[in-house]
Amino acid sequence: MTLLTLEFGLAQTEPKIAFVPQIVGIPYFNAMEEGGKDAARKFDAEFVYTGPTDTNPAEQLRIVNGLIDQGMSAIAISVLDASSINPIIQKAKEKGIKIFTSDSDAPKSEREVYVAQALDQDLGFAIIDELAKRIGEQGTVGIVSGEATATNLNAWIAYMQQRVKDRYPKITLLPPQFAGGTAQRAFQLATDLMTAHPDLKGLIAVASTTCPGVAQAIESAGKIGQVTGTGYGSPNTVRSYLKSGAFGFSVLWNPRDLGYLTVWAGKQLINGKAFAESNEVPGLSQPVKYDSATKVLLLGPPAVFTKDNVDQFKF
Repeated sequence: MTLLTLEFGLAQTEPKIAFVPQIVGIPYFNAMEEGGKDAARKFDAEFVYTGPTDTNPAEQLRIVNGLIDQGMSAIAISVLDASSINPIIQKAKEKGIKIFTSDSDAPKSEREVYVAQALDQDLGFAIIDELAKRIGEQGTVGIVSGEATATNLNAWIAYMQQRVKDRYPKITLLPPQFAGGTAQRAFQLATDLMTAHPDLKGLIAVASTTCPGVAQAIESAGKIGQVTGTGYGSPNTVRSYLKSGAFGFSVLWNPRDLGYLTVWAGKQLINGKAFAESNEVPGLSQPVKYDSATKVLLLGPPAVFTKDNVDQFKF
């Protein structure tokens, strides 16, 4: 009986670490979930994964509020609307819950840390540089983004615009169109952009949810070879479009590793362990850098996927 009681007590001490994505049911966040589960097993934690079924900021906050009431030890959020996150962060802190961001930040909030997939600047610059290699350093390029309030997507777009202004003055980057979280809406917006701009040379899908819609629009319009599509999409999301030629490339990182790092970071916060400038994380292949000034934990540089290397990756 004593042994059983002891085992029960140990089980009860496992911290509960939750991750709330921007939307459930898509390959990108599914990969983050798998990584989170792996880390929870390795670092003796219970992993809770739950989020909205569409990119609805109010629903995301409702879910976070419910997790706070359930007494999570730590909660990570891929933020949909940075302007509305502070009250929920304050509530969590008052209850002693470690609350932080992952995948999409709220940099002006009181979050504990931001687990970043790659620097926003690197992501914005990389997609423009790679596109310029393929279309030349002039021409018109459209943007189809996801939710208009998503901090990460807007940051990447801002850096795309900066890169074009500074390095490619003959490229015209059209104002972003926002599709929310649906590929169907992205398809329509991409189609409309090609119709309105017959000289369009490139289309950038800024959310993984918009990648299929943009690629399918290029295929449907018979514009493969005329319009180069690209976006922030996982290999599993964009593989067929890279092979058809609708996408010339995609830029991303390993979302499984991002989910893994998120749970590791949550466990460090719960245990009161400070992040070092360079962190060796068991289970990740390279050191993870931390910037104490911005409180950003950086997974690493972005990766570029093409038809030639996409089959090397299974996420």
